Amino acid sequence: MTGDNTGLPAVDHRPADPGTIETAPDFSHLRYARGYVLHPKDLSPAVPGFWGQREFAGRVFRWDPRVSLASAGSADHEVLICGHALDPQLETTDLGRIAANLLEALQSSREAYLDVLEEMFGQFVVLDRVHDVVRAQTDAIASRSIFHDDQATLIASHVNLVGRTLKRGASRFTKWLSQPKTQDYPGRTTPYDEVWLLTPNTELTLGSGEIRRIGPRPYEPLTVEQAADLMQPVLEKQVEVLLESGRKIVVSASAGIDSRTSLAAFAGAPHKESVEVFTYTKALGSGRQSRELHRDKLAATMAADLGLAHQMFDLNTAERPPKQYVELLRELSSRRSNTVISWVYHSNLPHDSLHIRGQINGVGKWHFATMLHFSESLELTPRRMASLTKRGKDVDRPLEDPWWDLGEEGFREYVETTQLRSVPAGYRMTDLFLWEHRVANWNHAHIVESDVTFDTYQLFGSRRMIRLMLSVPEIDRVQLALFRELIRRMEPRLLEYPLNGKRWEEPTYDLPLSAYQAGTTRTWDELQSMRKRISTANGKLKSRRLEIARLKKELAQAQGDSAQLQERLESVQRAYEATTLRRLTRGVRSVRSRFSR
Repeated sequence: MTGDNTGLPAVDHRPADPGTIETAPDFSHLRYARGYVLHPKDLSPAVPGFWGQREFAGRVFRWDPRVSLASAGSADHEVLICGHALDPQLETTDLGRIAANLLEALQSSREAYLDVLEEMFGQFVVLDRVHDVVRAQTDAIASRSIFHDDQATLIASHVNLVGRTLKRGASRFTKWLSQPKTQDYPGRTTPYDEVWLLTPNTELTLGSGEIRRIGPRPYEPLTVEQAADLMQPVLEKQVEVLLESGRKIVVSASAGIDSRTSLAAFAGAPHKESVEVFTYTKALGSGRQSRELHRDKLAATMAADLGLAHQMFDLNTAERPPKQYVELLRELSSRRSNTVISWVYHSNLPHDSLHIRGQINGVGKWHFATMLHFSESLELTPRRMASLTKRGKDVDRPLEDPWWDLGEEGFREYVETTQLRSVPAGYRMTDLFLWEHRVANWNHAHIVESDVTFDTYQLFGSRRMIRLMLSVPEIDRVQLALFRELIRRMEPRLLEYPLNGKRWEEPTYDLPLSAYQAGTTRTWDELQSMRKRISTANGKLKSRRLEIARLKKELAQAQGDSAQLQERLESVQRAYEATTLRRLTRGVRSVRSRFSR
C-alpha cells in the first residue's frame, strides 16, 4: 500500500494478541494499557519496554502494541492513527486502509480530511502533518484521550505520562477536587500545573499549543422519523462490519436505554454467536436495591429472549482485586471509577474483545437540562458549569458564594480556549457541556480502567451521529423518542419490557418542556431568596442546637453535683444517726447501771 504517487509506504501495525505479552506479578505489563505518547527525541517517558516505537514528524511515537497503529505519508503530508476505528463509508475497521483514505483526503483539503473524521467511530487518536505543521485530535468523544502541556511539546493518553515526564507540579485545581462531592476537574484542567485535557470537537497544534474548534457542525432540524432514517443504516452497517472483523463483541447491559439500543442493533444481525452480553449487579435484594436487582435480572431476560449469551457478575461476592492491581489503576486517572468492576472484567472477559458501551447516548436525552430549574437559561455560564460538577448539599450553595470561584476559573478557561460560544446556532450549552466535558472527563476513568482488559466502542460515537441525536425536537429528546423509534425498527420486542420499573409508553405532547425539569412554580429569584431564608433559619437552628447542647451539658454537670451533694448529705445524716445512737446507747447503759446498784 502506498500513501500517494511519491511511493512512500504506509505503515500498518496490527494489534498484538494480549496473550503474547509477558505478564508481570505486579501487573506492570498493564501500565498505561492501550496508551500512547508522542514526545521529542530528548525526552524518555517511563513506559513499558515492550511498547512499539516509530518516528513521526521529527518526534518519537510510542504505543502499546495491544492496539493498532497505521500511518501513511508523502513528502508534504502525513497521517498517523492509533487505536481502533471504523469508517462506515469504507465499511472497514482496517486501520491501514483508513490511514490511506485520510491521507488522500488531507492532500485534497483540510475540510475533506475533517469530512472523513466526521463519520468515523472508534477509540483512537489521529495526527496529521501538512508541511511542517502537526495537529492532533481525538475520536468524537475523546475515548482515547489527549493530554498535553502548554506548547504541546508532548502529548499522551494518560495525564501522568505528561505531568511526570515534564516534571510538572501539582495544579491548584486539586483543591477543587478535594472538596466534597466533586466529580471532575473543571474544564480542561488536570492534576498537574499547565497540563491540559484536549476536549472533543477541537484539534491541537503541536509546538504552539494552539486549540482550534472543528465541531460540531451546523445541523438541520429533523423529526424523529427523519433522524431515525439516517441513523438506522449506520447502526446496522457498524454491526455488520464489527461482526465481520472477527472480534469477540461484549455488550454491557443494564436494561436501560443505552444498552437496550445496543441489544436491538445486534439482535437481528447474522453471525451473532460472537456477541456476548454481561451485566454486573451491586443490589442485595431488599428495598430500593430490590428494584435494581429486578432491573439487572431483566437485562439477562432480554438477552436470553434475543438468543444472546449472557453472564451476570455479582459484585457483592466478586473477588476483591489484588493490592498491586489497585495501585496500578491509580496511575491511570485522577479519579477512581470502580476497581472491583475493572477486576471482574479482567478476570472473566476476553482480553482481545470489543466492549460496547453507550455513555455518549446521554447527549441525546436532554440530560443536564432536566437538572436545571425550569426558569434557568440553558446557556450555561462557567460558574453554573462548575456547580453541575458537584453533588449533595454543595449544589445548594448560592452561586454568588466565593466557594465557586475556582471551578468557575477552570470552566472559563475551557469556554475561552475552545471558542465554545462560537458553535453554530441551535446547540445548547447543556448538551455541549455533557458531550465535551462530562463524557470526555468523567468517562475517562471508566474507560482507562477497562483498557487494561479490552477496547471500548460506542455505536453513537461519531460526530455525525451525535449531531443527528441533537437535531430532533427537545420535547422528543426528553422523552427518549428517537431511541424508542430506533429500537422499534430494529427489535420491537425490547419495547415490551418495562423501563425503570414502568411500562415504556409512547411519547406524549400534552406537557410543556418545563414539566420535565426541576423546580416549582416560584421563579429562580424567588427560589434563591427562599434558599437564603432557609440557610439563615438553618444557621439559627444550628445556634439553638449548640445552645441546647451547652445547657444539657450544664444540666448534666448540675445533676452530677446534686448527686454528690445528696450523697454527702446522706453520709452526714448516717454519721449523725450513728452518733446519736451511740449516745443513747451509753445513756441507757448508764441508767441500767444506776438501777442495778
